[in-house]
Amino acid sequence: MERNNRLAHILALVSFLIISASADAQNGWTAGWEGKAVLNGGTGEYLPFWQRTGYDGVMPYTSAAVLSAGADLKYEASNGIYFETGTNLVGYVNAASQWNLPGAGGIVDRLYVSGGWKMLHLDVGLKPRVRELGDLSIMGGNLVLTGNARNLPGINAWSDWIYFEKGHWFGIRGNFAHYQTFDTRWIQGARIHNKSFAFKVALGRKVDFEMGLDHWAQWGGTSPAAGSRPASFKDYVRVIFGKSGGSDATVSDQLNALGNHLGREYIRLAWRASSFTMHLQYDMPFEDGGQIIKTNPMPDGVYTLKLSFNDRDRFVTDVLYEFIHTTWQGGTVHDRPATEEEMTKDYGEYKYWQDPDHHYYGRYVVGGLDDYFNNGEYGSGWTYFGRTLGLPLIIPSAPGENGVTMGVACNRIRAHHFGIKGVAWTVPYSFKATYSSNWGRYSDSVTGFFAAHPKQLSLALEVELGEQVTNIPLTFAIGAYGDFGKVYRNSAGLSLRVCYGGSKALKR
Repeated sequence: MERNNRLAHILALVSFLIISASADAQNGWTAGWEGKAVLNGGTGEYLPFWQRTGYDGVMPYTSAAVLSAGADLKYEASNGIYFETGTNLVGYVNAASQWNLPGAGGIVDRLYVSGGWKMLHLDVGLKPRVRELGDLSIMGGNLVLTGNARNLPGINAWSDWIYFEKGHWFGIRGNFAHYQTFDTRWIQGARIHNKSFAFKVALGRKVDFEMGLDHWAQWGGTSPAAGSRPASFKDYVRVIFGKSGGSDATVSDQLNALGNHLGREYIRLAWRASSFTMHLQYDMPFEDGGQIIKTNPMPDGVYTLKLSFNDRDRFVTDVLYEFIHTTWQGGTVHDRPATEEEMTKDYGEYKYWQDPDHHYYGRYVVGGLDDYFNNGEYGSGWTYFGRTLGLPLIIPSAPGENGVTMGVACNRIRAHHFGIKGVAWTVPYSFKATYSSNWGRYSDSVTGFFAAHPKQLSLALEVELGEQVTNIPLTFAIGAYGDFGKVYRNSAGLSLRVCYGGSKALKR
């Protein structure tokens, strides 16, 4: 409760400062609102994959009725200053299961204030990130933060593309953020640090090349095994630069970087033709020190091809294909006995490997067995409220009796994902199909459920009936979903969404 009060005070203060600063400028206020009712039902104990995935973690795993109401207020001045605040509240009634609480409940899905000037922005509170490749993509363009779990509360300073000349031939962007976890997890109150940097180069007037690095780290909090984790400002600096922990850290965090570090490296190519835009992207995960492309013929990551037509009323407006490959994880060996030459070689900052008192004495660290989204110190791994924060195909472990999710159960996957959307006879539609082979983890690759690499097919078809069809100020969306395979129980599901929303410019 104390943390929630602090967050509310920060939101109120930032809101007051931004409004005060912009009060004398020539302003333009816009208000937006939306109310939504969703009925989800299925033939199995759990809803199909696509019926519950991709909604910022608010859609229950089981049949449910969900109500949400939200509003946003935005101010834009002629001098480039802007201010925005908003909230979205969600209530639900759902069938009980191991994966979600029984009965009824409520969620604060969105609660934020934002402000900025031109390309510079500051978000405070609960606010979702933009999904740059859209909702057809299984990851939205970022395999580490996909919108599969609830929004993280925190502070995010970020920039749009900043160009250094009028022709926009070269630009940079980045962010620096701090988040706080509030779920029931192995290390309570764990903090999350995030920063990113990317650059873009124009290869002619129609083609852009983009490359970026996105770094995340879990740190701080209270462990049931080790007590309070290092959380001083000095420790924060260690986390920012990926340095090892001090004397008050665990042995593991002294040997490695303090906290649980992970992230992604990506490259993207955009081609803007006269009638369409094509995106090619390769998104690669890394864990604790990186996985800059190694010797494996097929490096891990998500390979995306997206084609979007400029005419948004045609039968096919967007087509997307993604190949997902996370089975390598740096290889099958983390360390091995060192050779005589390796025992005497100077490894610079790693020379302590040859110290008889060191944990890796007599060993040579190869660096495999990355075990994506899991961590020995931060036992809940890269999950939040029981859902994977990153790629949704990486399956979280079932919550225990204490409600704690201990990381992910399957992170070695090969999958094909296909999506298409368009407009058929004035009715917008979208279709998604995902076929995966699931290999579990290296630790259970020989025995257990995933030893046979079970296959899974998940389908989704959604249509939207707007005011142009119904002649009433409501939008109806109907969805049909199916799961077929060994990973999720075979099931079919139907959803009905009713939405009312709008926006209005406000006079001074």
